[in-house]
Amino acid sequence: MAVANYNEVHGHLPPPYVLGPDGKRWHSWRVLILPYIEQNELFQAYKFDEPWDGPNNRRLAERMPRTYSFHGSPKPGSTTANYLAVVGDETAWPGTRKVKFEDVTDGTSSTILLVENDGAGVHWMEPRDLSFAEMSFEPNTPSGIGSPYRSSAAVMLDGSVRSFSAKLQPDVLRAMLTARGGEKLRDAEGGWDVIEDGRTRERR
Repeated sequence: MAVANYNEVHGHLPPPYVLGPDGKRWHSWRVLILPYIEQNELFQAYKFDEPWDGPNNRRLAERMPRTYSFHGSPKPGSTTANYLAVVGDETAWPGTRKVKFEDVTDGTSSTILLVENDGAGVHWMEPRDLSFAEMSFEPNTPSGIGSPYRSSAAVMLDGSVRSFSAKLQPDVLRAMLTARGGEKLRDAEGGWDVIEDGRTRERR
């Protein structure tokens, strides 16, 4: 997994965004992990001395890796990312602070790393993801976790994939997004099942 490989090389998870000299968000984690998804050529073409939508970087927009969109759905020229982080002090993506796996005291198998999203309209290079403070914790919503499949899904920090049914309670989803909340979660609570391959799910 690309994020795990990034962690192995750098000693910490990628930050959700990198700030530019003006203090604004310039670069996304999706750009930082390009070398770890066999996109080193694209990474080398990206310029870090200008923001993600600068004159050079804009020309790279249509080269979005398929990895960032739903399986089988990207159209030529698509630039919308369907896999997002959830950013917030409580999560595994707290901003510019570096996070190591050992910092996630809630456990890697019950802490969400990435979620599916269908509706937020995030450009794959844009340093924007879902905000823990502002997102919806209801299943299948444009401002939260959602997908074209009957059950949306998320990747956990241990690399496993969980599908979320409509019966998943918002407080359970919220607890899975925190990295150090101390919540006790059990599979028996229902609504978040491990799946082998998210691409085999039934579409709506």
